[in-house]
Amino acid sequence: MTGLLIELGQWFRGYQYQSAMAIIATLLVIFGNDINNNLKKLVAKQHFIIRSAIFVLVCAFGYGVLTVWLTGLLSTQLSHIPDVYILPVIFVIFSLLGIYAQKQRHI
Repeated sequence: MTGLLIELGQWFRGYQYQSAMAIIATLLVIFGNDINNNLKKLVAKQHFIIRSAIFVLVCAFGYGVLTVWLTGLLSTQLSHIPDVYILPVIFVIFSLLGIYAQKQRHI
């Protein structure tokens, strides 16, 4: 069983960055509404044009920068996990995200 996990883990390394991006994207989908609501509270008293500009900047550039930066960071952290454990760790991460999303009624 360990040999199979090692072999699958080595194969998976080619998809590590994409998996990290999927995790980050999932986190942003789950918590994006909370981020946007907090942002609305911060800029609620500003002029419409200022509010709109901040919203566009945060959504267009802020989430993009977060996605790229956090994906690289997470991919680096995933590279430190031994091959035998990488697939179970990824499976657990996505399972926990799914359970959390279900409890928060995102699914």
